[in-house]
Order: sequence, then C-alpha cells, then structure tokens
Amino acid sequence: MKERNGTVLVIGGTGYIGSHMVKLLTESGRKLFVLDDLSTGHRSLLNSCKHIVGKLGDRELLKHIFNENEIIAVMHFAAYSLVGESVSSPLKYYINNITETIALLEEMINHGPMKFIFSSTAAVYGEPKQTPIVENHPCRPTNPYGSTKLCIEKLLRQCDQAYGLKFICLRYSMQPEQIRLQR
Repeated sequence: MKERNGTVLVIGGTGYIGSHMVKLLTESGRKLFVLDDLSTGHRSLLNSCKHIVGKLGDRELLKHIFNENEIIAVMHFAAYSLVGESVSSPLKYYINNITETIALLEEMINHGPMKFIFSSTAAVYGEPKQTPIVENHPCRPTNPYGSTKLCIEKLLRQCDQAYGLKFICLRYSMQPEQIRLQR
C-alpha cells in the first residue's frame, strides 16, 4: 500500500554530503527513504531511517520504491566524484553519473510530479577565469567528472521544458582545509 506522507527519496544517503542531508531531514521530522549501493558510503550513518541497498539506475527497484512510497522529492548524491579516477576511468563515470541518472529521471517522470535536487559541482566551470566563481561563469569542464555533471544539468533543463520536472542544481566546491574545519 502506498504511503501518503510526502516522503523524500535520498539517493546516495550514506556518503559525505548525502549523510548530512539525511541527518538534517531526520532532525526536521521529514519522512525519508534512502537508496544507496554502499560503494563509498557507510551503512552505520543510516541509523533507523527507511532504506534499501541498491543501484541508482535499477529500474525495477526504483519502480518498487516509487510505487510503495509517496515520493514528493528526490535528492541525488550518488555520483562518482573523484576527478583523478574520472580521468583514468571515464566510462565508469559516464555510466554511473549519466546513464544511471537517466534511468532515475525516467522513473521519476513515469511516476508523476515531484521535485529533483541534484548534487552538482563547481567542476562544471573547469579552470575559472575569476574567483570567486559566479553562477553564470562559463562552463568548460576539464575532466569527465565535471563533464558528466554538466551533462545532467543540461538534461534537467530539457526535462523541465518537456515534462515540467522542477529541479535545482547545487554547485559546491570544498577545499581540503574547509573539510578539515567542519569535521
């Protein structure tokens, strides 16, 4: 039976950024469901929230999740994100970050209106001509990781035009010294 509860689906909820979002959503009382393949995350971060271990682009699993839960928004934190690895293994990045995300978007569109929050990156800008980087800075990614993120951003704009999919892209960048200060 479908739950009518305004559930947020967090994909990649056991990774660094996704786990912080899960914590904030849980603390705010929001109902959520986590989908994560645990390839880089940690199951212990899930605590008691509803979750399933699985791949981002597993269509049958996604159909099951969307059929059994009243998903109102999807937050996508499940991309591969190591720049160096993206250069040495670009197919791995294009398959996960683009092909798997397309499967997710298709299932979302098939299951009706919901919002999409996409974890993008400042890597879409490439080598910035100025700092701080403003949002309308030219996008010229210099590695497969940034290219895959920019591709999905463009696809989201097209899905909004064609299907009315409402979305937001979060382009953030953290320097190693900022990460150390926040731990």
